[in-house]
Amino acid sequence: MPRKVAISLVKFGKPLSREPGWQLRALQNGLGEQSPDAGASGNLQSFYATCEKGLEQILAAELSSPLINASQVETDSGGVFFRGTQSTGYNANLWLRTGDRVLCELARCLLPQGKSRFDLLYEFVREAADWPLLLVDDSAPLARTLQSETAERLPNRYKFKKFIVQIRLSNWKSTKDQNYVSASVSNAIWDALRDSCVGQWPAPAEREDLTAVPLFLDVNEDTAFLYRDMSGVSLHRRGYRDVIDKTKPNEGLAAAILTLAGWNHNVHGFGAANKNDSGKDRVLLDPFCGTGTILIEAALMAYEIAPGLFRPHWPFQTWHDYDPRAWTECRDAAASVQALPVSGARLIGNDMNDGAITRCKRAARAAGVLHLLELSSETSRHYKPPVIPSLVVTNPSCSAPLTYSSLRGEDERLLTLWLGFGQLLKSQCRGADVYVLSENDWLAHAMHMVPDSKWDLQPNKQWRGNHTGRKTDKIFGSQERKLLHFHVQSRYARGDPLTKIPFSSLSPKTPML
Repeated sequence: MPRKVAISLVKFGKPLSREPGWQLRALQNGLGEQSPDAGASGNLQSFYATCEKGLEQILAAELSSPLINASQVETDSGGVFFRGTQSTGYNANLWLRTGDRVLCELARCLLPQGKSRFDLLYEFVREAADWPLLLVDDSAPLARTLQSETAERLPNRYKFKKFIVQIRLSNWKSTKDQNYVSASVSNAIWDALRDSCVGQWPAPAEREDLTAVPLFLDVNEDTAFLYRDMSGVSLHRRGYRDVIDKTKPNEGLAAAILTLAGWNHNVHGFGAANKNDSGKDRVLLDPFCGTGTILIEAALMAYEIAPGLFRPHWPFQTWHDYDPRAWTECRDAAASVQALPVSGARLIGNDMNDGAITRCKRAARAAGVLHLLELSSETSRHYKPPVIPSLVVTNPSCSAPLTYSSLRGEDERLLTLWLGFGQLLKSQCRGADVYVLSENDWLAHAMHMVPDSKWDLQPNKQWRGNHTGRKTDKIFGSQERKLLHFHVQSRYARGDPLTKIPFSSLSPKTPML
């Protein structure tokens, strides 16, 4: 067992009391648990919402919106700190579109540099909360009793909920630290539970397939934060999709792109790059819609449908401090907020893959927005939208990193596809604002259009190093994921030189604008 070390536990910036019974008092004061005659949702709590890197500002704007109304919102790398009541946490799970998880803070601890950091983490986690109180199974006969009382009574009757700990380390030298810290944290919790059972191991959880209390440990430089994960499964998994399309942006990233494009009218401060100020009809087109992630998210935004309403169950509904009345109020309020979209709003999608359109319709039907979409299945070369769109948001097909050898295969078709996309915009989408998610700048250059704005987003990690394996191959273009904005001119001069540039998809020296 790691040696005893002196630690400084901090809750909301103040040292915690170390007198007998401090764990339960700290839990009651910090997590909002009050006496039976007080409202459990009234106390302010500290939360942390995670997201993909590059989306922090959008997530912060969502949290500050009237739908969530969080306070003390502060961005961090890969997430956002905020404070609010228990109802604020419930609303964040219901309304966040770009976030991945909503975490409720248990405690934090300062970790000085040195060899004792692992020991400090062990002691911090073990004493950060009253683990028997947090993890006791409500169906057990001794549920919700003090640790000192339960230890003196019937230790053989203890049953605890299943938990799992997710670790995120920043600025740690070795990758092996991840596994070591994970084991140390789990041991600390199990040791605390064993002590509450008078040295005996507690009985196994009733349902091994259900993680009732997911935990999250974030070690950032010299501070460790311990959270309970209110979301469990990542929030981008809305619940309306039965098949995940890994070649397209997930729901959270799609919502972020739409927010940057100014489509989400509940989140202000975005869409400044747009030049189409007609203001009459909002017609959104995705000519490479795939399974419809962007279109469905756009429909949910237009009708103010909370994405969290699709989930039937949440981890926090099994917690000891769960407030069913506050949750019901938040959920009913979210279900009642369904506004009519702006007059003339239309959502148009096309994809040459019939199977993708079929999956798109199935997901849209599950989300209740199928009647809002206008879908077709035509090749991009022959496709003509029914009306001229005011906004185009799309993610054309991409692939693994482009190399000399791969260019003479599938990637030649991709370059031709992107060239045709640029011609489609200039012939069918004049006057529109165009937002294109690009995984490879060499493919984006094939459009023969110059972006006037761009945003750097986190690269798609699943494609990293997924090339031919030949060390002599040259990889064309950067593999960073970027969002590009173009404004298609209303009129092009006759004999537009952009369409007459000699283009060879096999030549890396092709003139690019």
